Amino acid sequence: YLRGAQQITITDPYIRQFYQARNLMELIEGIARAKDAADEVDVKLITTEITGDESKLRKQLEHLLKIKQGAAVAGIKFDVTFDNAIHDRSIVTDTGWKILLGRGLDIFHYVTGDAFNLATRLQEFRQVRAFGLTYLREAQ
Repeated sequence: YLRGAQQITITDPYIRQFYQARNLMELIEGIARAKDAADEVDVKLITTEITGDESKLRKQLEHLLKIKQGAAVAGIKFDVTFDNAIHDRSIVTDTGWKILLGRGLDIFHYVTGDAFNLATRLQEFRQVRAFGLTYLREAQ
């Protein structure tokens, strides 16, 4: 559903903590693997900004900056817009697909950073939370 897209908009109000940023980075890794090396893809994230705690906000911004830097290496331009009024979660592509994300990108149970645990690096070894996805084909 994302293959061939040149513009992808991800809306998820909960990209605030490390593990949530990690889930987003893994999605970007999947986009990087699926695209042709010569193609460029614009990925826009719409999320909420942490309020009331400067240190947590700083961490959120650091994670998002690292995602931007990492994505750039693969020809993916990553931008973030903050909107503290959003609730729904989705991925929309310029190829006409809209994917409604029931839980957003937060579908995995907690995984430690243990370098000897396969679940740390490979999603297929992680436990998943109950979630739903709906794929919609939108008129172009």
